[in-house]
Amino acid sequence: MKVVHIESGLGNQMLSYSELLLLKKINNPDEFYLETIIYDIPECNDIIRQWYGYELDRIFGIDTPNIKTLFSDKEWNNIIYEVRKTKFWSNWNYPPNIVKVLNRHGLDLMNYRGEINLSAGDSLKTRLTNNRCGYFIKRILRPFYQRIYANRMSDRERMYLITNDNAYTGQWLGLMKVNSGIEIIEEEIRNTFVFPKIIDDKNLKMKEVIVGCNSVAVHARRGDAMGTNEFCYKYGYFRRAVSYIKKRVDHPVFVFFTDPGSMSWCRENSKIFNLDFRKDKVIFVDWNKEEESYRDMQLMSYCKHNIITNSSFGWWGAFLNSNPSKITCAPSVWINTTIHL
Repeated sequence: MKVVHIESGLGNQMLSYSELLLLKKINNPDEFYLETIIYDIPECNDIIRQWYGYELDRIFGIDTPNIKTLFSDKEWNNIIYEVRKTKFWSNWNYPPNIVKVLNRHGLDLMNYRGEINLSAGDSLKTRLTNNRCGYFIKRILRPFYQRIYANRMSDRERMYLITNDNAYTGQWLGLMKVNSGIEIIEEEIRNTFVFPKIIDDKNLKMKEVIVGCNSVAVHARRGDAMGTNEFCYKYGYFRRAVSYIKKRVDHPVFVFFTDPGSMSWCRENSKIFNLDFRKDKVIFVDWNKEEESYRDMQLMSYCKHNIITNSSFGWWGAFLNSNPSKITCAPSVWINTTIHL
């Protein structure tokens, strides 16, 4: 038995499910289950934003069995009660707590996900480099440390788990990273993550525009992700990315996507993006909300090129882009895109 933990928003859910596809590929025939307990615990919303709950079944029709199907409704309610009593969300150390509870109820899982502690503070190195001067120095040194750093960030060994144990794993999120080996399951991924057919007029017209021009998706992720993406707006990443595109793409059309509440900010900060909204061709996609938000990812995948931040949602738009000559820009050297700026 292999149990794969899934949490967070759609992009992360897709990454974790892809890890399940990988486990199926490299292990002998076995039983595979999803574990989505996070979505049954309301307190978790205070720590990690769940956006619109578990979405893989609703959007992609994924029917992999959930571990809860092994228990009666009464026993599952007891499991949720016991997991909540651990208050794991204080430092997000869910793996040992969830595994202990499941094992008390008859399973025999080995915790291959390990221990997690998100309450630890930033390192001294992070504090020293998290400023304009430090960021500039890192960019100068990038050619020398890029490969080493990408290898250090890799989760490949932990994702490529081959064992006869009843294993609890998942949520490494490593398949969006450089040298993850995602290509060995790319066919399975593309066959799995097939978006529902677009039927509404706005998105149909937008798809027609995107497909008919040199469209460039700009995923300006802000909101709850500002902690990891603030440097993109402060230190010139978007200016460099847009300049890079303009030098290589004829008549680009920049199509903006962002989280709810951030589109007005994007409209008011053209200089951060190295764009003149009066002269450059720019479109803002701001109508796909709540449970229809996945349509933004779908539209991003139809674009010819992509500019993304540190965001699995935006990365999937770039990865699922089938343009063989696509340019995909990311701000961090460990993200699997064609260029890092």
